[in-house]
Amino acid sequence: MKNLKLIEGIKTGLSLVSINLVLALVGLEAVSLGFYFSQKKELFYTRKNTISQVREELEKTGTRLDENLNNESIVERLHPFFGYVVKPGIFTDEIAGIRINNYGFVSKYDYPFIKSNKNQFVIGVFGGSVANNFALHTILNEVREESGFIQYLKEIPQLKDQEIIILCFANGGYKQPQQLLMLNYFLSIGQEFDLVINIDGFNEVALSYQNNQQKVELSLPSAQHILPLTQLANNDMSVMKAIVKISELKNHLSIAINKLENCKLVLCHSWRSLQVKGLLDSYQEEIIKYDKQVARNSSKIDSSNSLISLKKMSEVLEDEVAFEKIAENWYESSLIMSQILAERNILYLHFIQPNQYYQTARVFSPEEKIFIIENHPYAIGVRKGYPVLLSQINSLEKANVNIFNAVKIFDKEKEIVYRDDCCHYNMIGQTILDKYIANSIKTFMEQKE
Repeated sequence: MKNLKLIEGIKTGLSLVSINLVLALVGLEAVSLGFYFSQKKELFYTRKNTISQVREELEKTGTRLDENLNNESIVERLHPFFGYVVKPGIFTDEIAGIRINNYGFVSKYDYPFIKSNKNQFVIGVFGGSVANNFALHTILNEVREESGFIQYLKEIPQLKDQEIIILCFANGGYKQPQQLLMLNYFLSIGQEFDLVINIDGFNEVALSYQNNQQKVELSLPSAQHILPLTQLANNDMSVMKAIVKISELKNHLSIAINKLENCKLVLCHSWRSLQVKGLLDSYQEEIIKYDKQVARNSSKIDSSNSLISLKKMSEVLEDEVAFEKIAENWYESSLIMSQILAERNILYLHFIQPNQYYQTARVFSPEEKIFIIENHPYAIGVRKGYPVLLSQINSLEKANVNIFNAVKIFDKEKEIVYRDDCCHYNMIGQTILDKYIANSIKTFMEQKE
């Protein structure tokens, strides 16, 4: 009898504990629901947008939580001619049929691509991340059979029945003379082109300005990209450890954000939000430490003993002097690209990309103004450098370079066109750029008829 009473007592106790736990969870869920409503002004269970605000904020700053990079800590690789490329094979989208190819560029093809029939019209796209996004957006639209750049080109009589092949030779951070050097290299190994598009301007002034601050020769690749790789090549393990730590934090943050976005209960959402905030704070702290460490270590690089030949300047140039040199290099690089291609009867079109830090007549909405940060490290380079570049347009035109000033193409658009505080465009902005480039090609071809 005593055992039976003991068992019944245990059952009663467990039942009370279970009931209290359920009531506690219900209470916490109710409190969390009220807190969520006070913050978001909507019910958690009927919310329309399940995308984490953290993910959106990260993407606004250009940080992509790309889960297709196989958890690689360092995606760039030093290249003997191009400065750096993306590690071949690091990214593959089997559905779209694109990958990082044998030369480190996103493409459906390995390079050099050789025409299989005379009906193919090959377009090479050169430049930095904006050019890369343009090429990728075009390729994906073609795969998905959606309206886009290739469809716009099909409206041109000369291209109506052509098979248009888009080849990307652009990567994040590229700036002249990298485009020029790559063009020469790929022509030398037999790459065929019918048209070459160069989209640039921003990197030339924004990143070359950073080079100047780091006392790295202005015409060399972006110091932001090349210095960490140089330090790694010189066995700077402190940089390696920092990169690995940042990569691990980014991976943990990506996993936590995915779990947050899949929460079915507001209590889960609250807990995961705290976890994500902690990881985000740690990630941002490590990024700041990393940037300071790279800058600090760059001043210690001994060119005479370094495995990488990286020309340093003795002093930081005055802004006026620096931007004149930057513009001169940009001018000569584009001119030479045009001349080389003209000798081969290949069309060359050069586009200066729009950027939010170069003031035009565009009126930014309050929602879009969050993409303009007054003290952004790129802002000075663009505001002081763009006018110098634009002053060279007439000279390039007189030298028979087909150059197009696209800095004002967003002025009449009322919707948001930017997607981060750097230089990149959302789908609306990308579509405007696609149409502008396609219409420019159409106008050019019509004039040549």
